[in-house]
Amino acid sequence: MVIKKLYNESEKMEFLKTIAGKTRNVYKYALCRGFDTEEVVGKDLYHFTSEEIKDALINADHSTFNSIKLTFNVFESYIDWAIKTGRVHSNINPARSIDNAELRSYLSKKKILFSKCEIAGMQKKMVNAQDKIILQLLFEGVNGHGHSEILNLTQADIDWDNRELNLKDDKYGERSNVRVSEPCIRLMKAAIEQTKYQNKNGTSIGNNPELPLVKNHYILRSATTRVQNYGRADKHLIYRRISTIAQFFGYQYLTAKNIEKSGMISMAVDLYSQRNKLEAEELSMIAVQFGLKKIVVNGFELFNTSLLRDFINPDTIMDLYNIHID
Repeated sequence: MVIKKLYNESEKMEFLKTIAGKTRNVYKYALCRGFDTEEVVGKDLYHFTSEEIKDALINADHSTFNSIKLTFNVFESYIDWAIKTGRVHSNINPARSIDNAELRSYLSKKKILFSKCEIAGMQKKMVNAQDKIILQLLFEGVNGHGHSEILNLTQADIDWDNRELNLKDDKYGERSNVRVSEPCIRLMKAAIEQTKYQNKNGTSIGNNPELPLVKNHYILRSATTRVQNYGRADKHLIYRRISTIAQFFGYQYLTAKNIEKSGMISMAVDLYSQRNKLEAEELSMIAVQFGLKKIVVNGFELFNTSLLRDFINPDTIMDLYNIHID
């Protein structure tokens, strides 16, 4: 979504003067999300009916409940302020007729990006550690050409004490000392220990609802009716497992690429909280973690940070994490 500006800006700025500190920027951002609907109906948000408020929330194209709840709360506060200051000749705030169940129904059906909490929430409902680790590795920057960094990962490639991985990409070679989180380490241990795979996330009613996992030194292993198979799994295993997860949760756009992008956004949020900025230096750190390749510009090798800014931007960060990035 592209944020344009505040409708009836002078009024909104008067309201924003009542909001303290950094919260003011969050409120301003939320009010901007009503601009398109205000412009279409030709009146300020505080004159909206409950149906027009619903339209504004739907048009804002939120993808998480936390983000739509934040925007709704700001809308409600703004209308309360307008009533209190005599801008509205009524003491009834129409926003109060909208409950949480309705808010959830206004969420965008085209869910593309996912917050860290959403990934963790899915993992809690997944029965196979072998599936959970795929999401976690992608989210933390392990992927490679044809998913080869994941497929090539063995127990010997893990420095358990320092939480570092040595990764092998079939096309681009090795990356050493790639640091991952403690949850990632725990999931790798669980994936190694898993011996049987439950099909369709434990919901299969077919002839083989559960299959043994092959025995080898790789972290990610195939499920098979054969007793032994020492070979590496292929990329289609990852495609199939992510597709099954997406179908189970009803997320049409849960793909390896979108999980990876979501992880980049999460890292951007962490860096912003540590450094209070999100500039070329921070974007380059993300590029390194996720194994992106440099391009040559005027004789210099640089990361194409403009491509990262297409999705690592204030809109997506606000939508997923309710954090305002200047």
